Amino acid sequence: ILKDLNLSLEAGESLGIIGPSGAGKSSLCRLLLGVWAPTSGVVRLDGANIFDWEPEKLGPHIGYLPQDLELFSGTVAENIARLGEINSEQVVEAAMHAGVHEMILGFPKGYDTLVGEGGQILSGGQRQRIGLARALHGQPCMIVLDEPNSNLDEAGEKALLNSWSGLKQRRATLIVVSHKKALLAEVDKIVMLINGQIAMYGPREAVFRKVKEVQMQQPIQPGNGN
Repeated sequence: ILKDLNLSLEAGESLGIIGPSGAGKSSLCRLLLGVWAPTSGVVRLDGANIFDWEPEKLGPHIGYLPQDLELFSGTVAENIARLGEINSEQVVEAAMHAGVHEMILGFPKGYDTLVGEGGQILSGGQRQRIGLARALHGQPCMIVLDEPNSNLDEAGEKALLNSWSGLKQRRATLIVVSHKKALLAEVDKIVMLINGQIAMYGPREAVFRKVKEVQMQQPIQPGNGN
């Protein structure tokens, strides 16, 4: 699925992953998270092979918001705390960083509100925002967001962008899959995947400039309305 990938990020840097459907973007996310093991090569976190970490010790240091988000059957607080021991201070802190604290307080029982199987009592946008709080819980050093604004309204997208400034301040590494210009405008680097390989990689502005040049060189096809 993925071939000859070579990239690195420093603490506090952010990476945007772009590319057509089926290019391997979500697969790359799963590799970086240690969900899938590479058949060759190595994924390193803080210099160590990510698969040398014990999963229960690695988990708290990584935040993940998947494209197909599922919430656990339980309370809002339990979901944000990843079904672990609930530290109310950490739960509220994560919710505030994700911009969902006020929204949660508006629920019938606040943080003790039961979300139902898969979060069925919540809208897609509400689930997405609680999922972001879950990803930020415990101040992980690496956060991976796969199409994080797929169900967000304008307020949710603004809250998402606001959360990024806090991540930079504490030097967390952020990786985001998106094609939204507003989100990509905030990242340091861009990698474009095509057919599981790196087509472009580098500082954001340099990659965007290259993409624009390629688009300008493409001939206009007759009869396509352009």
